[in-house]
Amino acid sequence: MSIPENKEFKKIQFYLTANYNCGYLPEKKAQSIVASPYQNVNQNEFDNLITIGFRRSGNHVYKPHCHNCEACTPIRLDVHRFKRNRTQDRCYKKNNLVVVEEDLNFLEEDFLLYSKYQKIRHNDLSSSLEDQREEYKNFLLTSNFITKKIKFYHNDKLLMVSIVDYLNDGISAVYTFYDRNYLKYSLGTYSILWLIEKCKRENLPYLYLGYWIKENDKMKYKTKFKPFELFEDKQWKIFNE
Repeated sequence: MSIPENKEFKKIQFYLTANYNCGYLPEKKAQSIVASPYQNVNQNEFDNLITIGFRRSGNHVYKPHCHNCEACTPIRLDVHRFKRNRTQDRCYKKNNLVVVEEDLNFLEEDFLLYSKYQKIRHNDLSSSLEDQREEYKNFLLTSNFITKKIKFYHNDKLLMVSIVDYLNDGISAVYTFYDRNYLKYSLGTYSILWLIEKCKRENLPYLYLGYWIKENDKMKYKTKFKPFELFEDKQWKIFNE
């Protein structure tokens, strides 16, 4: 992944971070290209950056740029090519959750679900509740772009929240967290299936799923939605494996 030409993004500078521990492949060090200053990245430029492999986390627009490693591969779905398999079709039809779309705001019920998810999913027991609140706000409630919370309810109980960015050509799934006590609902799968249908209703051709890493088992679910596209050699390529 190369640094974009400045002429494409006149008001943006791109810098390379120092090495840090990779969050996906623990034995490796990572680096990222970051678009700066963040406030100078307008919606149209952000859309264009996503299409060439960038990603947003809080107020950082970045993409991996690691020495001797290209494991992080941008992945997206062409929603009109996608076909649900039998398992996905059952998942979509059986859940029938109530879905509410909101602007970014802090609500305690959202935060408590996020905190519970982090503790179980990532074994995060080190931070105080107040520190976690600040992390949650900075990570998921900070955005200069068109960002929404998609909330999924069952019998008035909040089961899942998806944070998404709206783009000119699709939706970018930023982060999803859910109640791990309801694994039988296959909530992660359902959120993607729901967003695919949302893209179709809004006439948006792509659902961006961030990065896929073949060696990371937690990311295997992304290639179960077929066909999928990977950004390789500066172009999107279709895979149906």
